[in-house]
Amino acid sequence: MILEELLGELRENVLRDNAELASGPDDRLWSDETLVRYINDAQQRFARKTLSLRDASTPEVTQVTLATGVSTYVLHRSILAVVTARYDTDTTDLGRIGRARVQEVPREDVPYFDPTTVATISPGPPIAFSTDETLDVDSKGAVTMVVYPAPTAAENGKIVYLRTARMPLENFSVDVMDAECEIQDEHQLGMLEWAAFRALTNSDIDGHSDSAQKHFDLFEALLLEVEKEVRRKMHVPLQFRFGQGGFTWGT
Repeated sequence: MILEELLGELRENVLRDNAELASGPDDRLWSDETLVRYINDAQQRFARKTLSLRDASTPEVTQVTLATGVSTYVLHRSILAVVTARYDTDTTDLGRIGRARVQEVPREDVPYFDPTTVATISPGPPIAFSTDETLDVDSKGAVTMVVYPAPTAAENGKIVYLRTARMPLENFSVDVMDAECEIQDEHQLGMLEWAAFRALTNSDIDGHSDSAQKHFDLFEALLLEVEKEVRRKMHVPLQFRFGQGGFTWGT
């Protein structure tokens, strides 16, 4: 739906904020600006809690351009999580490692990979990445990705392609009523329950606090449902991967 439809649904059908049921300035309890602010908060909270807004195609979000000798890259501000990363024309994804505990990453030139030496690998094409590096103040909460090993001049300008879970790219504004909502169509009405909760908790009218709790409960139930859907879509059957995950090569 577009913003005009979301705003109309929230005001008329969810909050019942019209001349027949409420009186006050302009016969409305909440201004358009206020309700749009709550709709923005609702879609942001939905995206953050469910990680269901996936993107593998928007260039400014999903493409990281490597630079010679640079290992650390601050990702687009909308990114909540990196699902996978793939280097240039490779057909397989980069291995994911962590600062606290490095996991094994396969290499083609040797039948094993020593996870304790990841930081000392000679510069070259990336074989692994991490996203748990400490953030600095200037990044303002953006996800930081580190590639291993550091790129050389041969990798300069090459692309690492990401599959991401992200926030909406733009906030709604009352000045652009035809803006499309990025949340999946089937969840947009349920998303408005959080906007209604915000509106009713910011009201001193008797009975609104009870109504606010009902909208809160409906929104939380929606989150649980969508989280289950996301886990089901991402489920990978258990597999034995020799040479990784605790298994070693040998006879």
